Amino acid sequence: MSNMTDTLIMLLSTDWFLPYWAEIGINIDEAKKVSVQLGCREIVAQILGGCSDYYRSNISPDRQQETASLFLVLLRKWNSEPEVLETHKEWAEMPKVRLNTSFMYWNHTVALAQGRVQESGLTLSASIKAEVVKALEEYQMDEPGFPDICQKSESSWDVHINTLLTSPKRLGSVLNSMLRERSFRLFWNHLGEHLTPQQLQELAAWYRAMTVNKLHQDRPDLVPSYME
Repeated sequence: MSNMTDTLIMLLSTDWFLPYWAEIGINIDEAKKVSVQLGCREIVAQILGGCSDYYRSNISPDRQQETASLFLVLLRKWNSEPEVLETHKEWAEMPKVRLNTSFMYWNHTVALAQGRVQESGLTLSASIKAEVVKALEEYQMDEPGFPDICQKSESSWDVHINTLLTSPKRLGSVLNSMLRERSFRLFWNHLGEHLTPQQLQELAAWYRAMTVNKLHQDRPDLVPSYME
């Protein structure tokens, strides 16, 4: 998807996701949730602009800014801005290219913990590895079943939303990617409290080297800002 604000609005418009808003940090009462949900459905129409699917819609900066403004007006109308603002900021600022980064980083982490690391040209000390293993046990995310929940929903609105996207699992898959990114950020913040700055730099360099080894090219754009 080209714009994560669009994605969030589509997600909040669905019936299948209504019981799970707290998973992305939105905690508001049921009446407000339903009001915001219905308002998001109206904004989906503005996003589409009469197009038969999302990928034919207008992705210009002007349209995206109008969408973000409509979403803000909706939140203010139902006194929900404080509860939703942080989540909106998190999604809006997430670069599309980074959606799969945390999946790759978690794979590197599990491989390190299990002693299955391929040669990257860098080695880590036993003390760093030990902290990584401990943090992994605490923060590794059990993969939620949101793609299947998304696909299996039979509500007319959810079926409609799924026809707008490349896959009926698409929204659930993007949600999983965002949750995975959040869990890796918490994992990294934990390590920041238990490793020295030098050790943290060594570990960040190791992740980057492992990524180069996997992709056969350096991709600094994939490195999360909190690891720089």
